[in-house]
Amino acid sequence: MGNESQREERAGLRPTKGQQIFLYVAPFPALAFFKVWASFGRETGSLLIVACAMFVYCVLVLVLARHWDKPTYFDRTVCAYFFLVAASLALWPQAAGAILTDYAVTGIYLCLFVTAFIPPVLGFEPFTYHYAKKQTPQVFWDNAIFVEINRIMTFAWAGIFAVCVVLSLYPWVVTRAIIPIALIVGVGLPFNLLFPDYYLKRLGFPAMAKMRSFANPAVPETAAVHQPSAISRVAATPAVPPEPNPPRAAFATEAGPPARSPLKKEAIMKVIAINSSPRGSGTSKTMMMLDALVGGMREAGAEVETVHLRQKKVKNCIGCFTCWTKTPGVCIHKDDMTSELFPKWLEADLAVYATPLYHYTVNAAMKAFIERTLPVLEPFMYRDQGTTHHPLRRNVPQAVVLSVAGFPEASVFAQLSSYVNFLFRRGLVAEIYRPGAEMMTQPEVAETTKDILEATAQAGRELVQSKKIAQTTLERITRPVGDDFDTFAKMANVFWKTCIQEGLTPAEFETRNLVPRPDSVETFILVMTMGFNPEGAAGVRGVMQFNFSGEVNGSCYLKIENGSIEGKEGTADHADLTVEAPFEVWMDIVTGKADGQQMFMQQKYKPSGDLSLLLRMKDLFGKGKT
Repeated sequence: MGNESQREERAGLRPTKGQQIFLYVAPFPALAFFKVWASFGRETGSLLIVACAMFVYCVLVLVLARHWDKPTYFDRTVCAYFFLVAASLALWPQAAGAILTDYAVTGIYLCLFVTAFIPPVLGFEPFTYHYAKKQTPQVFWDNAIFVEINRIMTFAWAGIFAVCVVLSLYPWVVTRAIIPIALIVGVGLPFNLLFPDYYLKRLGFPAMAKMRSFANPAVPETAAVHQPSAISRVAATPAVPPEPNPPRAAFATEAGPPARSPLKKEAIMKVIAINSSPRGSGTSKTMMMLDALVGGMREAGAEVETVHLRQKKVKNCIGCFTCWTKTPGVCIHKDDMTSELFPKWLEADLAVYATPLYHYTVNAAMKAFIERTLPVLEPFMYRDQGTTHHPLRRNVPQAVVLSVAGFPEASVFAQLSSYVNFLFRRGLVAEIYRPGAEMMTQPEVAETTKDILEATAQAGRELVQSKKIAQTTLERITRPVGDDFDTFAKMANVFWKTCIQEGLTPAEFETRNLVPRPDSVETFILVMTMGFNPEGAAGVRGVMQFNFSGEVNGSCYLKIENGSIEGKEGTADHADLTVEAPFEVWMDIVTGKADGQQMFMQQKYKPSGDLSLLLRMKDLFGKGKT
């Protein structure tokens, strides 16, 4: 049946609108006329003549249906019904005449029941399938889900018609007309309208309107070698005809998507920004950069939707290939990727893939998202310039890749860059990489960070306006955050050592407002200078000398003047305050593990000189918290 309908469709055998309306209603006049004729108690001879006339009429309908379109089960059933009626009137005129006079309306419901119930039971197409195809693109016709929906709907109608058959056996207008019509209009028709979307939603698929929007019935013959039948294309077909040479595929293949047609000036660019960072605002450098980029895009007039994968359920691809065979273009998983993210991704003109650099490429969340775009491909293989590819079902959005890393070298992104260039090929519009990103939240580089974010916003505006980023803008984005990364690395190492010693995560460390514990005179100077509070040092001028003993031996001094601080190892020429202390005791005080005044009363350390500087330590360092 399916192959026959496809041959007819390709041959252009489409009925006109008037012909289609006639074919829809043609069997009913015969049934209605015979029912009315029989209800007046006509003689059997008269009934036989009318039955034969209706049979001839139904044969004519079959001929016209075959010429214009395709006969339906109902056409054939009604024709067979009048053949049997005429035969029974000819063979058993009295008995048949009496039955038909009393139960002519039952015959109508019986024809409908047989039409709906028998074909699917015998393995043929469901009754509603013929009519559903008139409203549905051809790419859906052989899809298993489309057929199953129609099979269920057909059995539901069979149930309604069976009830009507039983009710019509009681000779009362309510049971023969009012209740059956109420069932058909009040139950059957709403079921027809609502059930397909309900069934698709249960499976985690888009609604029928969305599925139809994916389809494009105009498929050029040049693509036929990659689409031998409609079964290869169900819910995601090219929105525009493919190129004569099929476009290179994207994701899980060895090539990338073709560039989309340039947008018209008046068109609004649709952008989906995919953030795979597991961290939230305030701690995620990926999100910090992405927010700036998206802000610039919106300023330039783009319609941007940011998706945070940490808030979505995206299951891993299981490699079952259901999306290539049983439900082409639709994943078997019922999650946010199938119902929300994949459709939005397909509709976008540009996709921004924002990922922190984990193991030198994208992180797991982004990789799962990319792998779940597999349904956009068809399974067929072809060679292009000596490389094997899969063809695309439809064009995919162009790509921008944004990533951040803690390491300061730009070369840390080499593997990621190689991967995305291999993956997206012609569809890769820009790469934005920010090394040394962990330094961006440090107060001492606030002005540099501000300029980097402003440059990232400018990159967003340029992408919307010209689909590229100026080299000067990229240079601003990738400029060094601080002058001395080695110093930052030493502080970072002290921080991690403290987290390990305390058994805390970085987030827990920040929540408790702790201070990294110095492990040397050098790192003590770093902690004190980075924790210096200029506002609390207003009007303070002095030199603080520290002489340590115990687990760490050494000396250093801190010079405070005009709201600034300078720290050096060694002994100052002149010190206003001198502190003699075991290193571990003073570090306990610095990190808040011990109370400075209590340690002083217990003579755990010895201060001398201007003790007012000692009393102001809480104001001078750690913004009053150290």
